[in-house]
Amino acid sequence: MNKDSIFEESVLVASAKEGDSDAFGALASRYHGLLYSYISSLGVDESEREDLMQEALLGLLRAVRSYDSDRSSFATYVSACVKNSITSYLRRSGRQVRSFPVEDVYSVCENGDGESPELILIDMESTAQLMKKVFSVLSPYEKKVFEMYLAEIPYASIAKRLNKNEKSIDNAIQRIKAKLKKLV
Repeated sequence: MNKDSIFEESVLVASAKEGDSDAFGALASRYHGLLYSYISSLGVDESEREDLMQEALLGLLRAVRSYDSDRSSFATYVSACVKNSITSYLRRSGRQVRSFPVEDVYSVCENGDGESPELILIDMESTAQLMKKVFSVLSPYEKKVFEMYLAEIPYASIAKRLNKNEKSIDNAIQRIKAKLKKLV
């Protein structure tokens, strides 16, 4: 990437972090190839690729929300976050996780030591605003499912807790993803 491209990307990341959906859309377009290559490397059926793409986009959103330019390049950070998001999704779904072709990518997506309390507070406030926006479009049932889904509770456990079948949980998650896609 040249200097202009890196500058443009940093502006997009900053704007997306502040809630600019157009900036997030531009980043999603820019990283579509990376996201698709991760998904393709898994050898999953075509029918599962859309779900995995949604997970990859959630990983991208998490990367945007928590990115710290002092730690690494955004591309490296996105790689790690997307890998973690897809891996978590596959594990929640009870599927075997094959390793990604990315070598030596560390799990940098989670908050590490050294963040200032101010940055943590800003991140918490941004997350709270995002969650408020997300929850405003979900039904009460979808909110319960989404909260458990974010806590990485397996479908079977969510179904048992809500006294529903797994298909009902899966359908709710698909509706939630569709609504989230409209938000971004």
